[in-house]
Amino acid sequence: MKVIIVDDEPMTRNGLRRFIKWDELGIEVAGEAEDGIAAYELYLEKRPDIVLCDVRMPRMDGIAFAGRIRQIDPDCRIIFLSGYNDVDYLKSAIKLQAVDYMLKPIQMAELTELLRQTIETVLSMRKEQWELQAMRSQFDRSKSELTEHLLKALVADDSGSSERAREKQSDIARLHPSFPLTGYYLGISFRFRDEADKQVWQDAAIAEAEKADLPVLASLIDGMGFALAAIHGPKGDERIALWVDRLIRRRERGEPVGITAGIGEPCHSLNGCSSTYRQSLIALSYQFYRGWGTVIAYTSLPQEQREPRLLDKQAIIKFEELLQNKQLQAAEQWLDTIINELLLHTPADIEGIRKKLFRWYASMTRIYPEAMWEFEHDRTWAAMFVSGELYTIRKFLVQRLSGIGEALDQMNMGDKAVIRDILSFIQDNYDKDVSVNTIAGHVHLAPTYMCMLFKKEKGLSIHDYITQYRIKQAKRLLEDRKLKLYEVAARVGYQDANYFAKVFRKVTGVVPSQYRDARQDGG
Repeated sequence: MKVIIVDDEPMTRNGLRRFIKWDELGIEVAGEAEDGIAAYELYLEKRPDIVLCDVRMPRMDGIAFAGRIRQIDPDCRIIFLSGYNDVDYLKSAIKLQAVDYMLKPIQMAELTELLRQTIETVLSMRKEQWELQAMRSQFDRSKSELTEHLLKALVADDSGSSERAREKQSDIARLHPSFPLTGYYLGISFRFRDEADKQVWQDAAIAEAEKADLPVLASLIDGMGFALAAIHGPKGDERIALWVDRLIRRRERGEPVGITAGIGEPCHSLNGCSSTYRQSLIALSYQFYRGWGTVIAYTSLPQEQREPRLLDKQAIIKFEELLQNKQLQAAEQWLDTIINELLLHTPADIEGIRKKLFRWYASMTRIYPEAMWEFEHDRTWAAMFVSGELYTIRKFLVQRLSGIGEALDQMNMGDKAVIRDILSFIQDNYDKDVSVNTIAGHVHLAPTYMCMLFKKEKGLSIHDYITQYRIKQAKRLLEDRKLKLYEVAARVGYQDANYFAKVFRKVTGVVPSQYRDARQDGG
């Protein structure tokens, strides 16, 4: 805790420094000043908790100085010191909420006791402020959780009793007194590409709604944002468009935020909230077709559904025939035809569309397994077909078709020298982190083409060859019983001894220790 001493008499300042046992009180004397102007500069620099201040001083008296402090710091404790028993000064000190007004000559014991009481007051105030802040934080957290429960109850069903409806209205009135209990309401759901956007969405939604003078209840429900807005009438509200646009088009580092919004239809009572909520989710699902950063209204969705050719088994049969005949450009054109049809008619069965598109990718991996080595070693495709939008899935499939095409263009049936170079590289580096990309870089070939060439010439994949060669070398090393199993694993390129044991067993049928014991018994 810090104090500054302000008095135009050096003897008074020195006496206060010398005769008050500041260390015992736990107070640091942060500085001294001889008038109000110098004292105010010192105050701004040190920000003390307590000010001992003379009343009558040149340039600026203590009352004026204290008034400046009170403008920016209502909690600083001020103790006035004066050689005059002046009623007007006493009245001013009371108005400025000074701790006390002591007459000179100062009794050090009396001042020490006053400082001790002041310290207790400051500490008590700090504790109260901390507890109040903790209560506010707890209330904010509780309010957020209660709002989530309230919204879940509102959107659960439309068939609640009148008593249940009154309970919901009562809950809203307690939590959000300014939110209208009657009128028209609109449900808006939000999906987030990034977890960071999801975490800040609720605060942003409430802040932007306040700017737009739009009453909303907002919370995360099942990983997505949902807001219930009170609107002017059944035909919508111009404030909604402005509010949603601000939320999904906020920019961070110059890039659009990955948020999409789905908007339901207005409902005319709190009991109708489940309908507008479901509609907003249906609209939001069409993000699969329209991508991120879009606003999708339920009323804009197609009313008539037409079954796309993607669902016809003849479509995938045609695609597979083109692949088998190495007509990759025609296969891409057929893929684009199917995708464009989906974009035109936007079928509602989005999960069914995802599954069918995955079957097309599976056909590519089956017909060109060597070219699709990442199917086993790269899990990008899994997330793509589970959560990717249509545009990114189309881009992904076209990239894979392009890789197959490049490999076919480069295929050279008699390139034995390349195979020898690949084998030599693996045999020289099997004890390191050898990957398909590393080997491809060494022989200056595209990974897809190299995998196809190797499989054609050797009858197995590069990955399988590396595994077999490592296990072959491991068998040789296991003959030396001085080597620990983890040392054997490390010498053949496996840093994880447990994983090495699993691979060894998969290839040989026994774990390394059993193999070693069997060799010893046989010898």
